[in-house]
Amino acid sequence: VLLDDLLISGELLSSGPTVPSFLWRSPNTPWPPASDMNDGYKPNFSKEKLHDLVNKVISTLLRPQTWEPPVDRKFFLSFHELAELCFAAKQIIEQEPTVLQLYAPIKVFGDLHGQFGDLMRLFYEYGYPSRQGDISYIDYLFLGDYVDRGKHSLETILLLALKARDSLYTSSILILIIAFYYFVFIFEDTYVYVSFVQVEYPKNIHLIRGNHEAEATNTVYGFLDECIERIECNDGNRAFKLINDFFSHLPLAALIEKKIFCVHGGIGSSVFTMKQITNIKRPVDMDCEYNYKVVKDLLW
Repeated sequence: VLLDDLLISGELLSSGPTVPSFLWRSPNTPWPPASDMNDGYKPNFSKEKLHDLVNKVISTLLRPQTWEPPVDRKFFLSFHELAELCFAAKQIIEQEPTVLQLYAPIKVFGDLHGQFGDLMRLFYEYGYPSRQGDISYIDYLFLGDYVDRGKHSLETILLLALKARDSLYTSSILILIIAFYYFVFIFEDTYVYVSFVQVEYPKNIHLIRGNHEAEATNTVYGFLDECIERIECNDGNRAFKLINDFFSHLPLAALIEKKIFCVHGGIGSSVFTMKQITNIKRPVDMDCEYNYKVVKDLLW
């Protein structure tokens, strides 16, 4: 969606009547805080141990030509390892604005829905974010819906979230963006709808949130079941809560070159200005704030 008048200062995003008072939140009106979903877990890995763990994950998963799904379906990390990585990735996301300001050249990817094999094929066909790929001159943007429906949601969100954490030990940044419908990229006449990543280089990889990054949604559509099935020692429910806590901190939209607006759901009837979006404070617990039409219209 190209919007010449899409400005942070508050100009209209779409034509229509004055914003109804019940849909507009003053900049001084705080959003209610998200519920505490982190299960009380406290990170305790040293920086060195965490760095080794991040390298292990990336070397195991970022294999565009050779990745194969695990035969026994068991996830290769323990709950404690996964929890440490969730906290580390959240530290990166918390520093990002609600609306990301991005610049071309940039690749934009749509819904993955746990199809990790498809993600590897996209990386293989169009380049992938590493020193051996094209990360030095092209950014990556992922528009959400990383989990549910597919069989490898854990691998999908873990790789995207952790390549950004790995960048703490390099000099770049990678941000994930969760969003789906309102941005389309064309590769060889094939429409690729955008949504998904936060990998190794924080300045180069970006993630935003989709509607499946909501606990009420991913409880029903497969992510909870995958966590329970694949994570050892009956810790699947705890891992599920921690990952949803990470989701609650994700940015909600992105703006490329101040002209191309990227969001998972769309510009709904309650969304009139960029200021409405930038005023939303994270974390956002969509299960509690479902009736706030701005958030709902952005992600559904």
